[in-house]
Amino acid sequence: MYPLTLDQPKPLVDLCDTAIIATLFRVLATQGCRRFVLGSKGAENTLPLNNYFKAGEGFFKRLGLNDNEEFAYQPQYDDKGSADSLRYCANYFDIKEDMLVVSGDNVIDINLKKFIDFHREKKAVLTVALKELGASEDVSQYGVAEINGDHRINGFVEKPAPGEEPSRMINTAFYIFSPEVREVLAKMGDSARDIGGDLIPYLTEHGYPVYGYPVKGYWIDIGTPERLLQAAMDFLGGKVEHYAFRNEYRSGQWVNPKTLNRIGRYLDSGDIELRGNVFIGRNCNIEKGAVIENSHIGHTSLIERDSVIKNSMIMSFASIKRESFLNKTIVGRHSTIGTKCVLDADLPYSKPAKIPVVGENVILPQESVVGPGARVAPLKYSYKILATGKFSQLGTDDGNIYFCEK
Repeated sequence: MYPLTLDQPKPLVDLCDTAIIATLFRVLATQGCRRFVLGSKGAENTLPLNNYFKAGEGFFKRLGLNDNEEFAYQPQYDDKGSADSLRYCANYFDIKEDMLVVSGDNVIDINLKKFIDFHREKKAVLTVALKELGASEDVSQYGVAEINGDHRINGFVEKPAPGEEPSRMINTAFYIFSPEVREVLAKMGDSARDIGGDLIPYLTEHGYPVYGYPVKGYWIDIGTPERLLQAAMDFLGGKVEHYAFRNEYRSGQWVNPKTLNRIGRYLDSGDIELRGNVFIGRNCNIEKGAVIENSHIGHTSLIERDSVIKNSMIMSFASIKRESFLNKTIVGRHSTIGTKCVLDADLPYSKPAKIPVVGENVILPQESVVGPGARVAPLKYSYKILATGKFSQLGTDDGNIYFCEK
C-alpha cells in the first residue's frame, strides 16, 4: 500500500473519509457490537490506533449509540502472532462470550444475527465467514476451504496453484470463536501463533467443529491501492448494505451542506458539473469549470477551475490546481496536484490495471504526468521505500520520489 502507509498503519488509511478499520467497525456497531478490543502489535500500530479511536466515545457518538463500552487495547507484550494475540487478549480482558475476530484491513457487509445464529446452531468452536469467488476470479492469493455438504471445514489450502483449489470458497479473515477456544489455546501453548497457520489447522486436525458460513454480501480485502479505489467506487455505488452516505444532494450524489453553501450557485448554473456517483465532503471549495464524475472528494479539499476528476478518490486537505486531469487515481491527504497535471490509469504505459497513487503531503510539480502503476511520495521516504525490495525507482525531483512495484 505504499505510499499511503508510510506514516500510518494500513487499517487507518482513509476509505471515503473514514479509516478502513472504522468503516468495518461501523458495520459491526450498527448491528449490535458494543465491546471492541484492538489486538495491535508495536508502537507503530497501537499508538496511531489509540490516537484515532481513544476510548471510542467519538466513534459511538457519531453513530448515535450510547449503550457501549470503552474501546480496549492490547497491552504491550511480545506478541507472536494473531492467535497469540487472541489468547492474550481473551485472558487479559477475561472474555467469556463468543468473540468476533476480524482483520482490520478488510471490509465485510454481513448480517451478524444470521452469522451468530449459524455458529450457535452448529455448536461450533469456530465459524469462518467464507466468500465464494466467481470462475473468473483468482483464488490463488487466498486460503481456500476444503468444505463438506454440511458446511463443515476440513482445512484450508493456502494459495493453491491454478486448478488445484478444493473449492471457490475463500477465508475472509472474519471469524467467530466460542469461549472454548481459550482452553484450546492453553493446550497449544507457544505453538499457537497465527490463526490461519496454526490455530485453524489444530482445530480441524483434532476434530473440533469448525464451520464455514457463506457470505452473500459485500467483502473486499484492501491489500493494494487498486482494491482501495475499488472499495471507494463500490461504496459510492451503494454496494455495501450497512453503509450509507449522508447529505444526499440528488440521486447518487452527496454534498456536505457546508460545501453546498459555497458551490451551490455554480451547481445550479451548470458551471460545476457532477456526473454519476459523487461524494463531496465538508468545507470543500470547487471553482467554475470543474467536472467531477464517479469520485469521492475528501473534506476541506480545493479544486480549481477547469479540473476534471473521474473515477478517483481524493483524500482530505488535497489541493487540485487548475486544468488538471485525474482518472482512476488516488491522491493522499494534504497533497497538491500542480497546474495542468495528468494522473491517468488509462495512459498506454507498461503497468496495465494499475493506478497512479500520490501519497500524503506531496507537492506534484505543474504539468507532471503520472501514469499507470506509478506512485509518488516525498523524497525523504526514498530509503524506506526502496529498502523493502518490492519497488523500483522511476526517478526523483526536488521534492519527490517516483516508484512502482517490481
